[in-house]
Amino acid sequence: MILLGIESSSESISLGAMDNNEVIFNFRRKLKRGASKIIGYLNALLEKNSLRWEDISCFVVGSGPGSFTSLRISFSIVKGLSAALGKPVISLGSFYSIAEGVKNLAPRIAVVTDARRKLIYAVTFKVKKDGSLKKENQERLCSLKDFSERFKDYFFVSYDSNIREETKRIFPKIKFYRKDVYPEILPLLNRAKDYYKIKRFSSLDKLEPLYIYPKDCQIRNIHLSDKI
Repeated sequence: MILLGIESSSESISLGAMDNNEVIFNFRRKLKRGASKIIGYLNALLEKNSLRWEDISCFVVGSGPGSFTSLRISFSIVKGLSAALGKPVISLGSFYSIAEGVKNLAPRIAVVTDARRKLIYAVTFKVKKDGSLKKENQERLCSLKDFSERFKDYFFVSYDSNIREETKRIFPKIKFYRKDVYPEILPLLNRAKDYYKIKRFSSLDKLEPLYIYPKDCQIRNIHLSDKI
């Protein structure tokens, strides 16, 4: 079982492949318009590791939320490869990988990123007794002030330094991880292994990034305590 994954929701492109529990490659590159070079990177990585596209069992893609352009590129790539090779796809929320990187630091984690227009994308996770993460609510579009006030007892993490600084300015006592944590593909590949075993694949005709628009999600209608 070889899983190949693409995570492009931020400016840091993350590409990886795993054969069961063995990491075949883990590539990260932070650069502008990096998503446009994904196919080139993947071709080089596959060749370096003596792999063919036909060897891939399943494609894994981070669904965001995040950069619309980069997400569209990665989803187009995965859709094309899946259709051409007849391989399944697993789509997973990108914020899970951010929370995974800090789950040993606090029992409850809030992941926030800049959505522009004075709004943020946000979601919260609970660390279960076995060390796994449970998402407490759907990814949301909301105001930083409202979200921070409601979840001020959580441990905050982001890859946007301006969001971190603004949060600390509004609520100085909030615990906010001091470093930028970008989405990475390896945590998503590890999670996707369980999905693959039970054949929990994403439907190709419905496969699309996690887009959250203001017109679909007005601030006054958000209920952040709603469970999935």
